[in-house]
Formats: sequence, C-alpha cells, structure tokens
Amino acid sequence: MSEQAVEQVDQPQGTLLETPAEVAQGGSGNDFLNMIPEDLREHPSLSPIKDVGNLAKSYINAQQLIGADKLPAPKNPSEEQLSAIYNYLGKPESADAYEFAVDGNIITEEVATSYKDVAHKLNLTPQQASGILDYYKGLADSSQQQAGQQMELQREEVENNLKKEWGQAYDQKIAGAGQVINQFGSTEMLEWQLADGTKLGNHPEFIKAFANIADFRQSVTSEDTITNATSSRAMTPKEAQAEIDSIMSSSEYTDRKNVVARTRAIERVQELYGMIYG
Repeated sequence: MSEQAVEQVDQPQGTLLETPAEVAQGGSGNDFLNMIPEDLREHPSLSPIKDVGNLAKSYINAQQLIGADKLPAPKNPSEEQLSAIYNYLGKPESADAYEFAVDGNIITEEVATSYKDVAHKLNLTPQQASGILDYYKGLADSSQQQAGQQMELQREEVENNLKKEWGQAYDQKIAGAGQVINQFGSTEMLEWQLADGTKLGNHPEFIKAFANIADFRQSVTSEDTITNATSSRAMTPKEAQAEIDSIMSSSEYTDRKNVVARTRAIERVQELYGMIYG
C-alpha cells in the first residue's frame, strides 16, 4: 500500500491562533486599540477603556443619554450657574414654599419660620429640609424623654431619702411645707430649675427649709410641755429622740412621788418611741 504524502503547512514558531474570547476583548494582550484608526488611539476619552467590552458599555451609556435632560457641572461655577443647578434640583423659589408640621412643642411657629429662611439660604430641596427637621425633632424628643426620666428618678430618690429621715412625720412635714409655699410663694416656683437642672421642688434642702418653717410656726402657736405635748404633730425620729432625752432628764419623769406627772411622761416617751420604731 503506497503512502500518500501529506502536505503540512508550517506555522510561525511561538504564534497561536486567537480564541473567540480574545477577539472579543480586542486581541491577545487587550491590544484593542490596534483595531481603531490611528488618529483616534490617543484621544483622552479612551484612556480609561481597557477592552472592547468597556468600549461597548461606554457607547451604550452615551446612547441612553441622547435626548435626556442634562445638568451641567462646571469646575468653577459662578453664582448664577450654582443657582441654576439648585433650582434644577428642586430648590423652591422662596422660603415660604417650604411646608413644615408645627407641633407647638419642639417645632413652634417661630422655629418653623426661622428654619424656612435657613433652608432657603442653604439651597435645600423641600425633601432635604424636611428630613433634617425630622432628624432634629427626633433628637429633641429623645432628649426630652431622657430628661423627664432623669427628673422622675431624682424625685423618687429625694422622696425615699426624706421618708427614711423623717419616718412617720413625712406626710405631715410635706403637707406643712406645701402650706407655707402656698401662703408665701407659689406653686410655679417649684418648677424653677437650678444650674444643675434640678427642679426647685425636687431639691431636698428646699423641701426641708419650708418644712422647718412650718414646724416653727406650729411651735410658736402651741404649748410644748410634757403634760400638753403636741402629740398630734408627727415627728422625725431625730426630733422624737431629742424629746425623749429631754423628758427622761426632767423632774416629771424622775420624781416618783408625782405619780400623775410621771405617768404622763412615761406615756409620752412610749408614744415617741412608737414614732421612731413604728
């Protein structure tokens, strides 16, 4: 059987046939610029494009912009150009065109009117201005809630400390302090705030001062003797102990011959111990 000679076509050494994917990318090594005219290769707009795929995307994006509204963005815009840009974005013609909800608490009429002028000077759109105001209102609401919670905790702490100090006399002393305030002051002064934010009506020293005034008024209008003691007046444990010490050192308590006086003194001491220990 005779062998047929097969003619072989020599290919240059080191050269491979390009795959379809390489052709789509502009050739091996992404050398797609060789596929376009030489006078266009050095154009600056082509510098960011790396392959034919990027070139196709750029072309499609450019086609989509045809006929669409365009907003110029100059590098060093003038005031007139900036004004045109802000107007295009939605800035209203006047500050009165903004509309803000007034709650009468955080956002009052005065606040809303003032903020309209600020928003217009800052070239804000109505949506931007409302968003900023809502954010501010949220912060203010949160701050008010925290302040209210802090004041309530402070009030409870003062109340508990005074109850511990005054014991059974607490209610009467608070009532007496309130009577003095109503007579010589006003309930409005209880809302006054000190430098640290504490309300005057929650300050323990303020409460004690007016309670002491009430006690003094009662002491100068009633007898303070063992036989006619002010048993109807509740006393703090400290006050009760002071009276016990005074009674037990008196002749009414130590003189066993005066049975009536000594009996009354003993009864009073027992009553005072009840105020201390309940």
